[in-house]
Parts: sequence; C-alpha cells; structure tokens
Amino acid sequence: MILFLVGKDRPGIVDDVSTLLFRVGANIEDSRMAVMGGCFSIMTLFSCTKKQLGDIKTNLKSLEDLGFETSLHSAEDPSTAPKRAELPLKIELTAMDHPGIVQKVVKTLRQHNVNIQSMNTEITRAPLSGAPMFGLNLEAAVPAEKPIAKVKEEISGLAAEMNLDLHFR
Repeated sequence: MILFLVGKDRPGIVDDVSTLLFRVGANIEDSRMAVMGGCFSIMTLFSCTKKQLGDIKTNLKSLEDLGFETSLHSAEDPSTAPKRAELPLKIELTAMDHPGIVQKVVKTLRQHNVNIQSMNTEITRAPLSGAPMFGLNLEAAVPAEKPIAKVKEEISGLAAEMNLDLHFR
C-alpha cells in the first residue's frame, strides 16, 4: 500500500506516522518526505496484512483529526513488477528561474518514452545577487532500444537554447 499524507508542518509528524504503522505491524519499505510551502508531505510504501490495513484505516482518523489529509492506494509488489531493459539517466541542471524549464525537459524525455523515476526541483537564491536560481535533479530510465546518446543530445540542445547549466551523472 501507499500512504499519502499532507498537512501543516510541525515537529513529530514522521514519528506520528511511523508509530501508527509500527503499532499495527506494518513495514515501511520506501518513502519520500518533504516540507513545501509550510506543509509537510509524506508518500510512503508499506507492506501489511489485510487485518493490519483495516487497523491502519481506523487509526488514520487520528491523523486526520490533527488536520492532515490522508489517502491510501494499492501498490504492486516491487519484486514482482515486470522488468524492462533500460539504461539509467541522471540529470542535474541549474538556471536563472523562469517558467517552462520543467515542462520542456520532461516533454523531451517523453518523446523518447523515457520513464521518470524521481525528480526534485527547488528555487534558491544566487549568492551575490540574490536572484532566484532554479535547480532540478532527475533520475530516469531510457528504454534499451532508444539511443541514450540521442536523448542526451536533445536535452543538451534544449539546455543551450534555454541557458541551462546541465550535467549528466
């Protein structure tokens, strides 16, 4: 199962959620957590029995009473997911912030059937000028039948066109 939770940030949220899952015997397997705009969000994959899931659903009410929005979603067992032949692609880029960076990068990847596995973006301030700087870190999987050099070439061309500082890892 996957649990999504979002609400006003405060200390102890991760403890509240992990304690709830632990008390019923569920096992946290994978998670992403972050503060954004004064809210804290959790996305966590966990395993449990049907009875434990019932207990989790009942206990989520206690988090909702604290002002959190929650939702549960069924997930595939990661060990049984079909595997496709693919090559890893990691992209880091920095630029003066402006609209369209994410959209143009991900559109280019989509045209090559590249599957984004994780992506983080943030705005920071340039050290001397204080100008807004956009940063993007992305991990993706390029289908083995697609020439990865072609994907990198198109992303590099986009970076040159949009004045993006690009690094492939």
